[in-house]
Amino acid sequence: MAASVFTAPCRSISPVCFTIELPPALVLLTANERPHWSRRAAVTGGIRVAAATLARAAQIPAAKQAWITVVLHPHNRRRLDPHNWGPSAKAAIDGLVDAGILPDDDWRHLLAVTFLLGPTRPARQLALHITPVAAHHTAPEPSRTRKAPSACPA
Repeated sequence: MAASVFTAPCRSISPVCFTIELPPALVLLTANERPHWSRRAAVTGGIRVAAATLARAAQIPAAKQAWITVVLHPHNRRRLDPHNWGPSAKAAIDGLVDAGILPDDDWRHLLAVTFLLGPTRPARQLALHITPVAAHHTAPEPSRTRKAPSACPA
């Protein structure tokens, strides 16, 4: 059986894409866990520092806006939900802000965060694919008035 070749998903969106792979031995958080606040803070801090350090080492240029694809590389073939690693992705994105890649991780600067499942690796690993977005793709201003939700346009 031939090994599958995994290409960065951001390459289909833009020719400019930067990838940060967190260390395989790094402890990650999932949405299903309910750890003690001190353990959660320690794990979150570790992920945040690792992402900031790797982003600085990769010399990723600052961007006003970006789209981030989080790829979970599992260590086995069990069924799982990639978006379940959202708390780890949030900590890593905060690390990108700390490194100056993005000014902030609010809706004006981080246009989308998507989750994908990547190929298996010897240890579970999280990778962030950062796609800078041109300034003319600005997000719309939110409405300041309360309106009833409308149906999606067809």
